[in-house]
Amino acid sequence: MPRANGSTRRQRPLKKTAVLTLHAPTLHFIAVLVTVVAAGVSLLTWYHHREGPGLRGWALALMLGSAGTLLFGLRGPDASFRFILIGDCLFVAGFATMWMSMRRFNDPAMSAELAGMIVAAILIVFVALFTLAWQVAPMARAQSIVFSLFVFILASLAAWETWRGRQLDGLRSRPIAALALAGIAAARLVRAAMVFAQGMGMIEPEVGVVAQDYALYFTTVCILVVTFGLVLMAHERFERQNVISTEARRAIE
Repeated sequence: MPRANGSTRRQRPLKKTAVLTLHAPTLHFIAVLVTVVAAGVSLLTWYHHREGPGLRGWALALMLGSAGTLLFGLRGPDASFRFILIGDCLFVAGFATMWMSMRRFNDPAMSAELAGMIVAAILIVFVALFTLAWQVAPMARAQSIVFSLFVFILASLAAWETWRGRQLDGLRSRPIAALALAGIAAARLVRAAMVFAQGMGMIEPEVGVVAQDYALYFTTVCILVVTFGLVLMAHERFERQNVISTEARRAIE
């Protein structure tokens, strides 16, 4: 049919931009496997460098995160509130433990008991806000926004703690871990914004699902980079202490 303005050219239908989707079950399996392996690497590094207390905390954080990822992969459309809360609590506890492990790496005098109390307090606040968001706006997925914002804050604190410690010991490998943690924080902030936009009807649910898979993939890569940076930090600190002790022995002799 000709258009009203007299033009006889056919209007081409708009093409939808194809987005490469990730296979969610495979992605979750890889994320769990990677975090478990990274936890083992952290424990092995701690075994060789016992003076680094943050390594054990980092391994614990990775194990909590892998358990949370496993439960997230098992979620169905009819998952109960308790099941979702347990999985998200494992994630939050993992990132809170990451922050505390960086604190203990910078300050070995900080006790594990104090770090555990801080993690428990963070979990209590998270459970309260998560439950409130679930009751107030479940259809808008306000609880998912609360979860993403908590992870964003905790990852940002861990990144800042890692970067701040450079002023204390001057380890050159600290920026690697700090930037990767900042990347995790940025991914969670973008995720919170997309969940909000999806709840307001600004984007399609399919776009949110694809973005969530890519966020998990990006977070998994960043976890590997952070673990690599933390191992480098432990080795670098050990080498410095070894040089200092060697020079001290030579001075005595």
